This record gives sequence, C-alpha cells and structure tokens, in this order.
Amino acid sequence: MTEDDHGRPATDRVHNELSPGMSRRRLLSSLTGLGFSQVTAQFLTQDDLAGAASDQVPIVCGIHRDDQNSAYDTHTRNVPADWYNDYRHATTVKENLEPKLSKQSGVVSVGVEPGELGGDNSRLVVRMAESKINRMMGNVPTEIEGVEVDVESVSGYRRLGCRNDLRNWSSSRRTIHGGYEVQGNASAPIGTTGAAAFKNGQRYLATCQHIFSGKNVSGATLKHPNGTPLGTVKMNRCMEDYAMVKLNADYRVDRSIRHSGFNGITGHFTYDGLGRLKSQGARTQKVGRTTCRTSFAKIQTTAETIYTAPGCVPKPYSVFHKDDSGGSDLKRGDSGSISFHQSPNNSNKCWLVSFINYEDSNTNDVFGIGMYRLNDFGFGF
Repeated sequence: MTEDDHGRPATDRVHNELSPGMSRRRLLSSLTGLGFSQVTAQFLTQDDLAGAASDQVPIVCGIHRDDQNSAYDTHTRNVPADWYNDYRHATTVKENLEPKLSKQSGVVSVGVEPGELGGDNSRLVVRMAESKINRMMGNVPTEIEGVEVDVESVSGYRRLGCRNDLRNWSSSRRTIHGGYEVQGNASAPIGTTGAAAFKNGQRYLATCQHIFSGKNVSGATLKHPNGTPLGTVKMNRCMEDYAMVKLNADYRVDRSIRHSGFNGITGHFTYDGLGRLKSQGARTQKVGRTTCRTSFAKIQTTAETIYTAPGCVPKPYSVFHKDDSGGSDLKRGDSGSISFHQSPNNSNKCWLVSFINYEDSNTNDVFGIGMYRLNDFGFGF
C-alpha cells in the first residue's frame, strides 16, 4: 500500500518500507508512491531516511553550491510527517481543482497556503475578481477532501514599476549585481536585474520577460539605463515571465544582490523548502531599483496558478508574498527583482525564492514565478 486508506499522502510509512540493498529505482518509486514531491524523492538517500525519527520525514529544502564551478548539492531537513502529508495533500487537491476553477468566470487564481508547524493546516486560497465575488463565490466549495478553501477578492493585478546607485550605476562597470536597473524595449521598459543563472556551463542575467515587447523575445537587446547594450536574450518564457540574457563580453553578472545584506547567492529553495519556510513564519526580502530593499510580512502561497494577469496566462508555480508596508514594497520598475531569504546552511549567504513581477492593486501583495520552477528548465543559481 502506498497512500493511506483515504488516498492521502502517507510519507511516514517510508520507515516501514525501507530494506537493506533497496535499488535506487525502487526507492524512488516508493517515495513518489507515498506522496513525496518529485524533487525530494529524486535526491533523498536511505541515510537521509534512517536519520529521521519515526514521526518525521526528510525533505529537500534547497539546491545550492558555494562555488559556481562546483557541483550542486542538496540541503535536507527533517519535518513532522503529519505536516508534510497535509502540505502534499493540499497540493494534490489544488492540482485536481484547477481544471474546474480555471473555467469559472471571476476566478483570478488558486494557490496552496502551507500550514504552520503545530498550528493551522494547509489550505487553498482562491482569489476572485472583486466585481464578481459576491455573485460567484457560492460556486467555490468551502472544503474539499478535508482541505479548507478560502476565497479572497482581487481588484486587479498590475506589472511592477531606491538607492541612487541602483538606478544610476556606471555602464563602464564590468560587474552587474542583482537590483540594478536595466531596460528592455516594451512600452514600459524599465526593470530590475534579478540574479545570475547558470545552465550547461553558461552564465546568464535573469530578469522578467515583460520589459520586452512580444511573447517570444529571443534576440532582444537588454540595455543599461543610458542606452548602452548589455546583452541579448537567449531564452525566455512568457507564462513564467522570465528572460535569460547572455551578456556582452564587457559585462558579467555577479552571484549577489546589491544592498541585500548578504555576501552573495548560493542556491534556491525547492517547493518543499518554501513550505517549510512558510511554516516557520519566515519573512522574505527583495531589492528593486525603485523601492530598494523591502521585507514582506510572510510567504502566503507557494503554488499559485494565475488565470487573470497582464501578459501570458495562466502563470503557474507562482509564489505570493504578503505586503507589510502599505504598498511600499513594490513599485513600477521593480519587476525582475527576486525575493530571497537567509541560506539555512550559511548565515552570510542567501538563497532565492521567487521573481517579484506583479502586484495586487487592492492588497499590495506581490507574486512571481518560484525559482524552483526555473530549476525544471535546467537553471541553477
């Protein structure tokens, strides 16, 4: 038997299914069958599992490397099995609910809000257009398979438009840091450098796609605020709203975010890792060219699918952050910035959480694609 008698994840049963000499293929099959996420199942070892108490399970919280030329490693932490089963169950319920909700008028998005350790369980958050919520919210169930479903109103999403050295950095400077202003060719072209990204041994500057004009912006030129060409977009996706820029030979993007308070970037949080961060009440931050460094009240949802927003939709795998400053966290020009949090294995470094590309104009909460999704496309940080 894999899942429990009610068809829910039963990851705690892994302690009864381990056997000496179990093949990697059989272990992977057992882990995914019990409800572990794909990334956690891919990297867990028998030693990881043996090191967890009977009421705990290990999860892969992040993927990191201290040096850009070294191999990537995983960071594993033990969490209460009942909390993880609940989080994974809510994720499955959300995935099953999406096809129905995406067709309903007024539904803007649906996401998973991870539960608190020792507190509330995971729940689903359905956001509906403010103009239709009173008429349509009756079509959304209040509970599905034991998972609470909350409905919140949204008046509309908008693209996001500091310190002087973020906006007016010298184009003669070879090194570019996260947080610096950059420009595309859209009608609102100003954005922010996110971070360095790596794929197949190549280094790219990651920013948002929507500062460029069009759905496929490969070949577009990224520019300095003074118009100096910095590089060319090599890869991009409209729904996830990211663009990877290969910089010209005169420039290099550093593994750091200017004014972040951390001495560099060494990795990113996985989907499971974001759930753990949320359960601990972690406050993430970002640095953008307009509002500089700001902190968010909390991570709200970790697997939001947005059906109504500027640009290409749906926007899956989005991470929502709760506003903590009355709308001063994000302004136009901050799009492309990336939220971050202290690395769990080095307090001097940070790991990336998600792009910060859009804002709810009613609540001032913000969202963007989770960096764990970019890892699916082969990018590391």
